[in-house]
Amino acid sequence: MAKNPIFSASKVAGDLEFKLNRDYNALIRKVIKRLSTKKRSPIYTGFFASSWKAQSVPIKPTDKVEKYQPWAAIKKQINAGKTTRERKALSKTLSKVEPRFETRRNFDIKRSVYIGNKAQYSFYALESGKVQLFMQGEIGQLIKDTMGDKGTTFVAGDVGIGSFGKTSGKEYIRYTEY
Repeated sequence: MAKNPIFSASKVAGDLEFKLNRDYNALIRKVIKRLSTKKRSPIYTGFFASSWKAQSVPIKPTDKVEKYQPWAAIKKQINAGKTTRERKALSKTLSKVEPRFETRRNFDIKRSVYIGNKAQYSFYALESGKVQLFMQGEIGQLIKDTMGDKGTTFVAGDVGIGSFGKTSGKEYIRYTEY
């Protein structure tokens, strides 16, 4: 028969912090992945949807589409359309969403993380409302699903003295899972 392990609050706290950080990083990656789609970002060339990133300092929108392939070529092809209708049709068929930044870094839940877009024209692209709809609607459920309970949330232990049978008069630790 296995012996009761000694309760260690620091071990529980460390395990809990590990799980929170793991879930936090999973959430950051999921948010970026979802924002990098035609459903949640406005699309002309696909550059905006491809330019989401996470980092520990605010993100400055400095990248010009004309400096990055294949989007620079796509923009030229789309702008060659003579009418608005033709340009919209070209945009639908030629646009390409291909995330430019990998989120490899592991962030600490105790520190701020900024998720933003590097496209220079991102202020204008946000006028479409797609990103706002995601932030006001879907992200709440995404947080709940990702940061939710995946097992025991909290384990508490308290010391007691047995009052009957083999435990009578002996000290023991009782664990409770919440």
